[in-house]
Amino acid sequence: METMKKLVDYLKTNNQTISTCESFTGGMFANEITNISGASKVYVGSFVSYQNSFKQSIVGINERIIKKYGVVSEECAIEMAQKTLKLTNSDFSISFTGNAGPIAMEKKEVGLAYICVCSRTKYEVIKIYENNMSRKQFKENGLTVGVNLFLNFVK
Repeated sequence: METMKKLVDYLKTNNQTISTCESFTGGMFANEITNISGASKVYVGSFVSYQNSFKQSIVGINERIIKKYGVVSEECAIEMAQKTLKLTNSDFSISFTGNAGPIAMEKKEVGLAYICVCSRTKYEVIKIYENNMSRKQFKENGLTVGVNLFLNFVK
């Protein structure tokens, strides 16, 4: 993945680190970044936070956010990224939360996702909606969107 190499190169050049909190991507970011030589200098690690109980007890997502907005929400994506940044003490974090289907969760449509890139001073969230993809395609698309979001975030 060429854009992932650009992400790693940016972090190396700037002597910075990144961590992730992945839900619907199921560890794809972690897998892709660790395929790149030298990633160990910039990649701190990942939470693959699939169940709500894990999001709350390990990542520290506030139960009120989940109850009020749901895990497939901008608010949850922001909290996932911010908590991950703090827990890993990295310079950046990316979170991925969404509904890959085939069953709708929280009365939200299959194909809805939120991705958040966070630094110590700001964050950016993007909402994506792709209801015509397989689970695998949806995950791959989310990963691509997340990496591109990061590259635009640091420009």
